[in-house]
Amino acid sequence: MSNNGLNIKGLKKLREVTARDRQIQINPEDEVKAEEQEISFEEKEKQAELDRYQADSTHRKKLILWATTLVSAWLAAVIIILLMVGFSIITLSDTVIGVLLGTTTINVLGLMAIVLKDLFKGKM
Repeated sequence: MSNNGLNIKGLKKLREVTARDRQIQINPEDEVKAEEQEISFEEKEKQAELDRYQADSTHRKKLILWATTLVSAWLAAVIIILLMVGFSIITLSDTVIGVLLGTTTINVLGLMAIVLKDLFKGKM
């Protein structure tokens, strides 16, 4: 019985709220303002999305510049080391030279693969 009492009270409350809602008068000017606010919000949302894409593009350009600079400096250092070994300025074992060349190759290929994958994502 207590459940029915709650249901009846809930129904009465719903009827009261519904009756009040029917009495509310909506001003046409308020509807226009609401639509303008909605359009303004959508425009702000689109602008925020464009700003985010622009910031992402800026960060990508900086990342590409950083990776290119790093790889170029690394390659220059390896070339200098190899020239120094070639002219007998320094002495390195064959194992060290092999490891140096192997890690250089992996670093260059890895960084460039990451940068290129980011540049051309979605085009594969």
